[in-house]
Amino acid sequence: MSAVVVDQFTRQAASFARLPSHEAATELLLDLAGADGAGRLLDVACGPGMVACAAARRARHVTGIDLTPAMIGQARELQAKLGLANLDWRVGEATALPFEDDAFDAVTTRYSAHHLPDPDVAFAELRRVARPGARVAIADMVLPAREAAAYDRMERLRDPSHVRTLQREQLAALATGAGLRDLRWADYRFTVDLERLMRASFPNAGDAERVRALFEADVGADRMGLGLRREGGTLTLTYPVAIVAGTKAA
Repeated sequence: MSAVVVDQFTRQAASFARLPSHEAATELLLDLAGADGAGRLLDVACGPGMVACAAARRARHVTGIDLTPAMIGQARELQAKLGLANLDWRVGEATALPFEDDAFDAVTTRYSAHHLPDPDVAFAELRRVARPGARVAIADMVLPAREAAAYDRMERLRDPSHVRTLQREQLAALATGAGLRDLRWADYRFTVDLERLMRASFPNAGDAERVRALFEADVGADRMGLGLRREGGTLTLTYPVAIVAGTKAA
């Protein structure tokens, strides 16, 4: 699966970097992570660096790590564009973070859990590298089981690196199972038009039209839980996202 993720996100890197960054949602994630004044903050699966660069305005130093070198290249470009000096970047896996125990004062990850065959391993790693008393904040799409099953069938066609969509209860169980306590929650939604999403997608040959057909069939039915609707001839979809943040006990 790692090879599929690298292949997909190497091709998606430039387009992904131009997708809406929904700044208010980014700040909400950082709020729950306790980013303000953090000495060292780690953003795992940092992608093109949007969360890490936002965090660099609040924490003293930020490290971003991603499995895909092309994403790290986009992150470096964003850092240079914003004139930020207090960041460094690493290539590495969420399930085997190359950092010592208790190394960071806050840890974040966004939109990564659905790519992980073993999210429990990754969540344990997030906790391991956080210092005692630090907060770990995780954001990802969540859906009820029936909608998740329908969405997953489509999403594996659109993005072959997709593994599964979590239910809210599963996200909570992963967080507590990793040893995070005092869980706090926040929810938000973000909307994107289908064609913009498809321009940032690289499905296998023949699957793009199957994806479009599945979206068209879901308008008014909402079997995937995305609230598909037409706005001035444009088909839009809305992703429901949950943030869970917990504390690493001393």
